[in-house]
Amino acid sequence: MTVTADWRTSLDGLPLHSRLTALVAYELAFDRAEGQPLEVTGAALRAVARAEGLDDREPWIDAAAASITARRSTY
Repeated sequence: MTVTADWRTSLDGLPLHSRLTALVAYELAFDRAEGQPLEVTGAALRAVARAEGLDDREPWIDAAAASITARRSTY
């Protein structure tokens, strides 16, 4: 998977409410899964997205999960 410089670009085209909710989902998942393997991070992000009423198959989820996982290498 290719990680974009900023996962937020994958939110382009979504309605404002969905974009804001996605940002909240990212922050919640980040707190829970920072530095974890991609599978764990992706599952956490999908769970938060579902809980927030978002479609857990949106493409931004994979990009955001990769961004959270990439933080592992910075510590």
